[in-house]
Amino acid sequence: MLVADSHEFIELYRGDKDVRLGAEMVRLDPSLRYVSFAPRAVSPVERPLIGRNRLASSDLPELPDRMELQLLPSVAVRFARKEVGGVLSLMPGYGRALRRLRPDVILENPYTWLTPRSYQTDSAARRLGVPVVYYDPGDDVPLSLKQRIMRPFERPVVNRAAAIITYNEVGQRRFIDKYGYPQERIFVIPKPVDVSRWRRPDLRDEVRASLGISPQTHVIAHAGRLTRFRGSVLLADAARQARTDARFSDTVFLFIGGTLGSDVDPSTYEGPNTIVTGMVANEKMPGLLAAADVVVFPDLATKAGFTTAIAETMAAARPMVVGADPTQGALPLTDGVECVFVEPGSVSALIEALASLKAAPDRLRSLADAASAFACERMDYPCVARAYLDILERVVAHGRPS
Repeated sequence: MLVADSHEFIELYRGDKDVRLGAEMVRLDPSLRYVSFAPRAVSPVERPLIGRNRLASSDLPELPDRMELQLLPSVAVRFARKEVGGVLSLMPGYGRALRRLRPDVILENPYTWLTPRSYQTDSAARRLGVPVVYYDPGDDVPLSLKQRIMRPFERPVVNRAAAIITYNEVGQRRFIDKYGYPQERIFVIPKPVDVSRWRRPDLRDEVRASLGISPQTHVIAHAGRLTRFRGSVLLADAARQARTDARFSDTVFLFIGGTLGSDVDPSTYEGPNTIVTGMVANEKMPGLLAAADVVVFPDLATKAGFTTAIAETMAAARPMVVGADPTQGALPLTDGVECVFVEPGSVSALIEALASLKAAPDRLRSLADAASAFACERMDYPCVARAYLDILERVVAHGRPS
């Protein structure tokens, strides 16, 4: 089976999930060949981190046999100033590259709306007579006027997809409600993560020492870019209130990330009981998560989704407090089992939850163990790659699955 994969932008500095899944699939199936197409232009959002505008062959990751990654001439377009999104890639030669390859199936990430690349995929697939399978991050995005205008054009393209894979129930509902896509052809498979890489308890004391944190200090952490978008300012407010709360006398609030491209002043996070790492390399993140006693994601309600930071924290076996509605369906987590949910935007609810967990170390261990077990059993790359392979094989052999 020959699989073609396409992506709007490929974030090579932290390893893109579709490339990693492709590598896992060719390892699982010795008859599989996997070709991924990516734009040569770097996303405008990521240029400050990567330090250049275009990728070169030397930037590509090492790939297993029967897998290749082709960089195509492209132009990156920024149509809106957003913390996340607001960019697209134009790859004029992408459709021709697909037709030359003649794959058995095309795997594509359509994001929350279709881009020019999506229409190129649809056109090439129809000319070749091959199926397309979408995989979607499952973000909950309100239907804007622009999306309503585009929906009549997008609907037939989406409904020609043989199957859709999405990370959560939110993504499943979006395809059903927005496009009328049949539920029986949507497969909910949690976001993949490299479990062995992220679980590094052996690094805990070393990393704490490098930050000037004693082994006995209780560490409450936030992981990710510091922005209003995910509510890190709420945890900064909680840290300020904790200064006069005796329950947090031996506590440090650790902000793992920086304010690059953010709308928040860095001084917001500064205080006698806080540490801000600034932007850190992805390879250092397992150790920083290991240094935390609990990790907080204050607001996942503004744009509900299954974030990479949460998947990594689950794999790292860290207890989590999440500001979200547990019935929303964005996360594969049960309140009180794999995490503690709190009311999004409520600093008082956040402080009470953190104080309660701090006083109950057995509960912290239970939350960490349950999240880690879920990640091991359902989210590790080989498990997810096997599930994707099963869907692709059924689509190639029998057309649309039911």
